[in-house]
Amino acid sequence: MSVLIKLRDQRNLSEAENQVREYILRYPKRVLEYTVYDLARESFTSPATIVRLCKKLDIKGFSRLKVLLAEETKYFQNIKLNLLDTTTIEKDDSPGAIIDKITNISIKTIEETRVLVNEEELLRVARLMKDANIIDFYGIGASSLVAVDGQFKFMRIGKNVIVHQHYDRQYVQAVNSDASHLGIIISYSGETKEMLQIAGILQKNGTSVVAVTSSGENSLNRIADHNLFVTAKETVFRSGAMASRTAQLYVIDLLYAIYCSLDYDEIIQKIQKTRIDQVK
Repeated sequence: MSVLIKLRDQRNLSEAENQVREYILRYPKRVLEYTVYDLARESFTSPATIVRLCKKLDIKGFSRLKVLLAEETKYFQNIKLNLLDTTTIEKDDSPGAIIDKITNISIKTIEETRVLVNEEELLRVARLMKDANIIDFYGIGASSLVAVDGQFKFMRIGKNVIVHQHYDRQYVQAVNSDASHLGIIISYSGETKEMLQIAGILQKNGTSVVAVTSSGENSLNRIADHNLFVTAKETVFRSGAMASRTAQLYVIDLLYAIYCSLDYDEIIQKIQKTRIDQVK
């Protein structure tokens, strides 16, 4: 995972750790030239604070942090990705300005989520989906729309896929699961109590859990067996979870395409067979 995105999305930091975080995010190139004592001085903290922050990021020391920063700052510069950019819909924005802003946030959301994509993990999940007798999708609110999209995609290629939009039915769905099922829980925050309850039930039943959730540390990604991360970048005017929904749909599309690549010829035939205009 990207160290800069992980740093930006890290929760539960002390005030001093947050000062270090903010300085690194604003001036990553400067930090490359610093010693740990330089960064402590410039961020008005201490070397011990910086070491603690590195530990929270699962990074072995400040020297390793600088190596990762050097790799990422060059990449982000090449794709013109600003991690601190926040798109705000203003009261007096014209329709054209709104269109441009939403277009920009959607593009940047996909670009940033691409940075978070772990190809090996996507492949592992695709193989788990292939082996599962039943795939269960779970989600509340906007995430439930993503779950329905996933259901239809995988249903078309012959998988037994279940999704319910009402929580009481999702609860029963989880209770009835077992090791032959695979549970895919979609939750941007990773803190929705209903989805955490579902994850606990699945875990108790021996059902593998895949979480599609934000990149910051959260309760769901600590429970899940496999994590597919989406960006926590979101427009301030967060009507209907615009950016997070885009990121979640993008990850489901990636998962679907990789799954299809595992048995390309057979799946292409199934897709052709299940085209609506082919149904008699």
